[in-house]
Amino acid sequence: MLKRMSMILAIALAAGTAGCATSPTVTRQTVIVAGVGPVEVEQLNVEVVDVEPADRIVRVRQGRNTWQVAVPEVFGTLQNINAGDRGEIRRVEGVILGARRARKGAQPSVIYTEAASDPSFQGLPEKFVVRSLTLTARFENFDPATRVVNYVGPAGPRTHTVSDPVIQNDLRRLKRGDMVELTFAEAFHFQKY
Repeated sequence: MLKRMSMILAIALAAGTAGCATSPTVTRQTVIVAGVGPVEVEQLNVEVVDVEPADRIVRVRQGRNTWQVAVPEVFGTLQNINAGDRGEIRRVEGVILGARRARKGAQPSVIYTEAASDPSFQGLPEKFVVRSLTLTARFENFDPATRVVNYVGPAGPRTHTVSDPVIQNDLRRLKRGDMVELTFAEAFHFQKY
């Protein structure tokens, strides 16, 4: 189970940052989740390029873009992940749980930190795994009228609606070009083929 979780994690992390040219190749499907309403399930196809088990790094590719994913120890060994492995990732992005200015010199990245206990993900189709992740990205802007934050991470430009007033205030203090750490809850599923 831990070996399977390692593969799911590595690939799911990649999903959060997958990219082709300036944006990822994504197929979307809308599902109804009890207590939440309509949510989009993204589907991405990726390939593992390289694995560094000692450093807990997995490099993945979609199209011409490659990026590295740091995998925490809680997900077990990375020995069953090999270069050339391909898979399909399905993910549902949840709420932003936090936002803060990143340390000086930070580069775009994604790091899964711990299991998220967000009940809003109950009722998702198939066997989705819920985790929290921290995305380091370049801040573009935040529009208080629409509550939408724009940022550029490893996957290229992305947007997200921010509902928490405290996080909205944190985002108002940032300037275009600042590196920011955004913490999300996310549900994902990986199927190796």
